[in-house]
Amino acid sequence: MLARTSLYLALAASALAVPVAQAATTDIAPASATSASQPVKTDPLYTYQWHLMNYGQKAIGDTRPVSGIDLKIDSLHTQNVRGKGVKVAVVDDGLEIRHADLLKNVVIGGSKNFVDGSNDPTPANTSDEHGTSVSGIIGAVGWNGIGGRGVAPEASLKGFNFLSSDVDGLENDQDTNIRYSWGNGREAKDAEVFNNSWGSAAWYYPAVDPLETASWEKLMSSTRNGKGGVYLKAAGNSFKTLSLFGIFELCEQDTRDLNIGCSLANTDSLNNLFTTIVVASVNASGKRASYSSPGSAVWISGLGGEFGFQKKYYPDTSNIVDWAKATFYDPAIVTTDLTGCGAGANADRDDGTIENALDTSASPLDKSCDYWGGMNGTSAATPTVAGVVALMLGVNPNLSARDVKHILAHSARQVDPLQPKAIYKGAIQDPGWITNAAGLHYSNWYGFGLVDATAAVRAASNFQSLPAQHDTGWLTSADKAVAIEGVGSQASKLTVNVADNLKVEGVQLGFTTTHEHPRQLRVILTSPSGTKSYVMPAFSTLTDTTGGFAVDLTSSNAFLDEKSAGNWTLQVLDMADSSATAQLQTFNLRVVGH
Repeated sequence: MLARTSLYLALAASALAVPVAQAATTDIAPASATSASQPVKTDPLYTYQWHLMNYGQKAIGDTRPVSGIDLKIDSLHTQNVRGKGVKVAVVDDGLEIRHADLLKNVVIGGSKNFVDGSNDPTPANTSDEHGTSVSGIIGAVGWNGIGGRGVAPEASLKGFNFLSSDVDGLENDQDTNIRYSWGNGREAKDAEVFNNSWGSAAWYYPAVDPLETASWEKLMSSTRNGKGGVYLKAAGNSFKTLSLFGIFELCEQDTRDLNIGCSLANTDSLNNLFTTIVVASVNASGKRASYSSPGSAVWISGLGGEFGFQKKYYPDTSNIVDWAKATFYDPAIVTTDLTGCGAGANADRDDGTIENALDTSASPLDKSCDYWGGMNGTSAATPTVAGVVALMLGVNPNLSARDVKHILAHSARQVDPLQPKAIYKGAIQDPGWITNAAGLHYSNWYGFGLVDATAAVRAASNFQSLPAQHDTGWLTSADKAVAIEGVGSQASKLTVNVADNLKVEGVQLGFTTTHEHPRQLRVILTSPSGTKSYVMPAFSTLTDTTGGFAVDLTSSNAFLDEKSAGNWTLQVLDMADSSATAQLQTFNLRVVGH
């Protein structure tokens, strides 16, 4: 079993302390039938869905999105590229299958409720709106006269509610239910895209059995008749905060000051599988969303926005955590909510609180409370990419999961090209954007960049499938243990030689040390071509250990398309102590490619 902390819904707003504020009048008018192109007339909230089409229009929030920061859907929908027939499994806390803006796209009888065993995953708990909001981002019905629309407005939706608040939370049950939802279960067997807007944010690297890793990858590769399902996974929302039980803040101020990220996406074992596509979040200004977890496990970015509040409704931020204040009034994502004003994120509240112009039955935009304008987090970014994948498979269902990953990486566009380096005592902890030896840009914040729907669909339409994949298996360094030295050292290295000359698709690694203060360690993996991947910066949130620190499984995507043959070098340095009393003992490496 993959050991994990308590699973989270990757919704950044849950990290905020929300004060009570007086309601105020809105400064956003309902969408005009003459203010945009013809399709907008029949989806009244579409104009606020900046992630689909962004021309700098007013959004739900006080700042305007930067024109052009969208998914580049462009004319795909009008060309009938809408994901028709592609089945997307929303693995989450539920899916309200009778929602008027989802029902047409729901596969009747194709979902699973792990609470009562039925095929209706509609939440019984009025606070389990997350999966319904995720589903709307992917596949809300378009041109039906209500609400907005999805990225893939004709994709077929299935819901699997393993995260329902009513489901037993034991890890064994979670693993069983995830596997069911990922293709083991009857209802999931024909799903092609699997959206997972959840994960685990940890202050340690969990123990992982290689056989268990192989079991997960085998399952995921076997779906879609052996072409492999496309599994999208949220990177996490722990750049600025990492709490224990939602109460005790574990992230230290030096982490925030260094711009390192409190917890890396890599601490979630499932994010390091070769069969997973890890999604980070970009906001409406085209930069990393304030909460989005970094890491060398990140593959690509979607659009998740910020918090979507408006000052005229919510003027008091005195109780909002400091790190969120700068983006508190920036646009979030407009999507579906549980229906009615007594359930979901958009509901009439006893204290009269209103968050923005789309909130509560007092909204001048939509009084039904069936939609909300505050969806955010890597929870929101992940389904934007899932929707794009549905568009890709809609034009070419023969693509393998490996093909999809390759296309997404090569068609992504670089955002925030001046991403700052994170530096401590002159030593780089995160280099920002790098260019690898194959000429690809990569960032631990953004992966290969922001997803581009038009470029991805164009590439997918005539893509020649990748050659058969080869796996080096796990290789171990033959070197003796070395001392872990301090800042500026060129030592503290172990090497693994790879004989197979593959074009790299992914790299996994692990290592053991006698070090007991892991947050002091910086870990760099260098390829035979000289590309450096900063797989673990110093000063993220990692707790002290007794008897040594080990990482069984982490990964790096920075080496895509490079040649695998030659020496791969792992360097571990202590950024806070140069006494060299601890040792780097072992280094293991696995490469897949073609």
